[in-house]
Amino acid sequence: MASGVDRISALPEDVLHHVLRLLPAQEVVRSCVLARCWRGVWRSVPALRFTGTKGWDSADRFVQFVDHLLHLRCAGGVDAPLDSCDFDFDSDGFMQLPANEQHASRWICEAVSQVRAFRIRVVEEQEPSPLADDLRLVSQHITTIELIGIALSDIVADFSGCPALVQLNMEDCDVFVKQISSPSLKHLRIARCYLSEYFRILISVPTLVSLELIECHRGRIPLLGSFPRLDRAIVVLNEDCSDQCSQDRFDDCSAEGETCDGCYYYYGDPEYPESGPFCDRNNSIFLKGLSEATYLELSADYDVIVFNRDLRWCPTFTKLKTLVLNDWCLAAHHNALICFLQHSPILEKLTIQLSKVPPYVIETEGIYKPLGQSVASDRLKMVEVRCADVDMRVHKILNVLTIYGIRLEQINIQHTSRIPGSGCFNFVCTGFS
Repeated sequence: MASGVDRISALPEDVLHHVLRLLPAQEVVRSCVLARCWRGVWRSVPALRFTGTKGWDSADRFVQFVDHLLHLRCAGGVDAPLDSCDFDFDSDGFMQLPANEQHASRWICEAVSQVRAFRIRVVEEQEPSPLADDLRLVSQHITTIELIGIALSDIVADFSGCPALVQLNMEDCDVFVKQISSPSLKHLRIARCYLSEYFRILISVPTLVSLELIECHRGRIPLLGSFPRLDRAIVVLNEDCSDQCSQDRFDDCSAEGETCDGCYYYYGDPEYPESGPFCDRNNSIFLKGLSEATYLELSADYDVIVFNRDLRWCPTFTKLKTLVLNDWCLAAHHNALICFLQHSPILEKLTIQLSKVPPYVIETEGIYKPLGQSVASDRLKMVEVRCADVDMRVHKILNVLTIYGIRLEQINIQHTSRIPGSGCFNFVCTGFS
């Protein structure tokens, strides 16, 4: 510094771009006043990051800035390619005004048409911010779209206008659409979103490789189309899911004198299309969509009607090599666990994760009647039971597995002690009583 040498300006252009892409767009543009050699650097930075109205005199000034910059970078004003565009509205109230929602919809369409990766994040105390109902994304370049805190309410979330789209991530969104479709999408993640209580989303993405449905709130589990390329699927349901039977039953409770919405709306009613797509009761409507996966994780913090009801028509998981289940598979005399083992002919590893506090499990006859025969896959190498305590649940699991042909030496118990500092340890059970 004492020598007065400008070492930052001497850095290679790709290093400067890497540094500048971490800054808000207005700071990147302001770098043009640092020195003569910086005047045009902002024009070639391959990323735009807008952080809302904080630091601006007014929302109108911010809107004018975004309009002008996007026009320069996306409408041919600058030849340098644009890889990514990121909008981050963090509790500044900008998206609470309908006029600004229209601005945001216009910016999304303009940016998506040119970039490879697009992200918009809205953090508000109110409901997720809606986008225009007629929003249609068209791009030959976009490969990744991430939506956080956005409300989608159109009939179909159609991404056919984005033939290069590979990854779609939706978090903390209102996803009130009846269908999600794409001819190219490979990775779909829907996490902590609100879904409709009155109809199911049909996910029609035949190219899908990985699917994550993580703790969706309030709504009904989506309908799954055919996924012939599916490799990895993770489904985590919580108690907010609307697919619970109000009579605490694993099959149609046929409640007399009252209507059980959990059963009535499960498949949809052909006489009332607004209740959701009607499904043939002779087909599994959820597990069948996951049947091509090689890795499958199904977790829930209660006894899930959507899983158990499908067991009646459980498909054969012809490609499944790794299976992860939690406490829900213990209900109804472990029928779900046995069912998966009987329908997974090449399974190599099974993991059962038990909660620290045993959940309430309904001890009733399940709708699936397991066959009295060995269920062990010839390729099964390990059954791993992860638990905080070796309690009665573990003993029952060992008993069931051995009855159905799995040897004790194949079962590994990973025990995490509650004693501070004791860590965890593994052991193989050689006998039990």
